Amino acid sequence: MPKIIENVRELIIEEARKQIEENGYDNVTIRSIARGCKLGLGTFYNYFKSKDVLIATYLLKDWAGRLEIINDMSDKTDEPMQLVKVINEQINGFMLENATVFTAHGAIKAFQSSVGDYHKRLIEQISAPIYKVCHRGNYENAEFLSQFVAEAILTWTVAKKTFEEFAPVMSKLFVK
Repeated sequence: MPKIIENVRELIIEEARKQIEENGYDNVTIRSIARGCKLGLGTFYNYFKSKDVLIATYLLKDWAGRLEIINDMSDKTDEPMQLVKVINEQINGFMLENATVFTAHGAIKAFQSSVGDYHKRLIEQISAPIYKVCHRGNYENAEFLSQFVAEAILTWTVAKKTFEEFAPVMSKLFVK
């Protein structure tokens, strides 16, 4: 009788994450992940088309949790700079938590063609809660302001600028 394994998808994701942290993205294979889960390769492919799809899935799952924190803050505050700080913290945490993937040569090469699409989607996801706070606060040009601020936060955060470094400049945008 075949053995039944509960939550195979989550098992594969966690094994991939563990192996990438321990061995680096470039040294992890579908075979090593399947072996670590005690699964056959066919079973792996029932859940994920490739290693890159698996990694994108767990990155998106991680980001969704962080986006939920950002959206919750946008519901709780009328202060745009409070939200900007939370967004900066969440992006920093996401980048730090997944640094092994983001710095791996193989991952950079694999995801290079889709960076533009991900960037656009990320700006939309970040600007929506900013817009909510700006609109509620009757800031002029809330839509443009939210997109501009989202792009600035992302650019400065990826450039490893701290909130304290860019907050003085950013706060000038939120003058009514």
